[in-house]
Amino acid sequence: MKIVVQKFGGTSVHTRELREKAALKVKEAFEEGYAPVVVVSAMGRKGAPYATDTLIALAREEYEEVDLRDLDLLMACGEIISTVIMSQTLRRRGMKSVALTGGQAGIITDSAFGDASIVRVEPERMKEYLKEGYVVVVAGFQGVTEQGDVTTLGRGGSDTTAVVLGIALEADYVDIFTDVEGVMTADPRIVPEAQILRGLTYTEAAEIVQQGAKVLHHKAMNLAREYRVPLRVRSLNDQGKGTLICDIKTLTQEGLRVPAEEKSVYSIAYRKALSQVRVNFAAQPERELRIFQSLAEKGISIDLVNLFPEETAFVVDEKFTKTVESVLCKEGFSPTITSPCAKISLVGSGMADRPGVMAQVVEALKEAEIEILQTSDSHVTISCLVREEKMEEAIRVLHRKFELQSVC
Repeated sequence: MKIVVQKFGGTSVHTRELREKAALKVKEAFEEGYAPVVVVSAMGRKGAPYATDTLIALAREEYEEVDLRDLDLLMACGEIISTVIMSQTLRRRGMKSVALTGGQAGIITDSAFGDASIVRVEPERMKEYLKEGYVVVVAGFQGVTEQGDVTTLGRGGSDTTAVVLGIALEADYVDIFTDVEGVMTADPRIVPEAQILRGLTYTEAAEIVQQGAKVLHHKAMNLAREYRVPLRVRSLNDQGKGTLICDIKTLTQEGLRVPAEEKSVYSIAYRKALSQVRVNFAAQPERELRIFQSLAEKGISIDLVNLFPEETAFVVDEKFTKTVESVLCKEGFSPTITSPCAKISLVGSGMADRPGVMAQVVEALKEAEIEILQTSDSHVTISCLVREEKMEEAIRVLHRKFELQSVC
C-alpha cells in the first residue's frame, strides 16, 4: 500500500473554498493510487474564531495565568474542529473519511504541556482504516500522555505531526501545503524573478529552514532528515509537485538537480530584526567565558559567533537587546551594539570545497556599497550580517551575482 501524508496549514483550510481545493489535492492523491493521511491545523490565524491564538486569548480574558495542562486541552480544540470539518468536506466529495484526534491516531507524548515531545506513534488504528479505503484525517499539533492527558507539540507542531506520521506509516511522501508553490531561490516579495527549486537535499533544506525560510518548521525538517522521509513542499494552487526534498541520488535520477559543479548556490534565506553585539575583553581576558555564561543563565540564544583574542562578536534577536546590554554591563563589560541588522544566508551543497564563493559574495556587496558586519560559513552555507535597511538590496544583488534566476 502506497501512503502519502498531506499536511494543510491553517490558511489552507480557513474557508470553504480553500478546503475544497485541499480536498481536490486529497482526491488527486487517491486517484494516483495513494492511501492519503491528512493532517490539519486549526482554521485561520489570530482573530479567526477557532485559531489557536484566539483560543489562548479567550482563556486569558478570564485569568492571565492559565494552567498549562488546561491550556493544552483548550488549544487542541482548534485542530479537532478543523479535522471534523475537513473530514466532512471529503465525504461531500464522495470519499470515505474518518476524523481522529492526535491521541486517537496513536501519538503518545511526554507531559511537557505546551511543548511536548513525541515518545512514540502507534499507527495500527490508522493502518486499519487505510486498508478499508478510508482517508484518515488527523488533528495536527497534539497527542496524549500515557495517562491520557491531551498535550500540544509547540509552534509548528502540525508539521511535526505530519512528518512523524510519515515515519510511522513508512509513507512514500509527506506533502506540506503552504501559500507558495515550493521552496524558492529567494523570497519572491523581495526578488520578483525568484524561481521554484524543483529539488533540494535534506541538508540544504534544513539549512534554508534554519536560516529563516518559513516553508516548514525546523523540528519537522530535522526529523525528516534524520529518518530520510521524502518531503514535497507544495501549494493548493500548483499543478506540479512543488519542491522535492530527499537524498541527492533520487534528485539526480529524477532529473531535479543541477550538477554541483555548475551551481554553488541554490537559495538565499534571511533573518531580520537582529542585533550585533561586540564585546572587548582585552583588559580582563580571564572573564571571557563569563560573557557566554551570563547570557546562557538568562536563556538568551546567540548566533553568528566570532571569537578573537581580545574581542567577541555575536548576534541576538533584537527583542533581547536591552537585556543583553544590561546583563553584560552588570558583568563589567561595555558592549557595542549595532541594530537593527539582518542575516543573509546563501545555501548550496555545491559550495563545499569550492574556492572563490566567499570572494564572489564580498565582491558583489562591495560593488553595491553594502557593508558586511560579520560572516560565518559551513560546508553548505555562507552567512553575512548587514544593516537591515540594506537587506533587500543585498539579497537582490546576490541573487543576480549567482544567477539564481536560472538555477532550475
